[in-house]
Amino acid sequence: MRSIHLLGWVLLLTGCSEAPVFQADVAIPEGTWDRVFKPSFTFEITDTLAKHDVYIDVRHTGEYPFSDLFLFVDLEGPGGRHARDTVECLLADPTGAWFGKGQGFIFADRYKAHVLYKLGDRFPASGTYSVSMEQAMRTEKLIGVLDVGISVMRSKQ
Repeated sequence: MRSIHLLGWVLLLTGCSEAPVFQADVAIPEGTWDRVFKPSFTFEITDTLAKHDVYIDVRHTGEYPFSDLFLFVDLEGPGGRHARDTVECLLADPTGAWFGKGQGFIFADRYKAHVLYKLGDRFPASGTYSVSMEQAMRTEKLIGVLDVGISVMRSKQ
């Protein structure tokens, strides 16, 4: 009986976390991000009053040779609005320890980082938005990157 109550509480607490407005990942072919590969994501925004947080998600292996990842991020919205940002995704601390969480003991060499891109921003118009990413490192082919993605969440601010 006790385990049923505990299970009920766990389901209640996990069910209360708000689902993302949008979340998607794209696999990097063969785990090597060639500069010409530019993943993109398309999503709908209907609530222009709510603030949103946008995260860049990076899953990589321990073979990734750098402590950070620079990206060119293009955001396009309704009415031809366009913004381009250069984003630094810090993946490791100064000692070389990865910030991302490992994916279980079997995949201990794989890490997923959830990097804040925009905090508490409002989308100015309802409609379709598109985000594309281009790796902006000084090497044409980045080894050890498994997938990248974005998460759009309602801000808790």
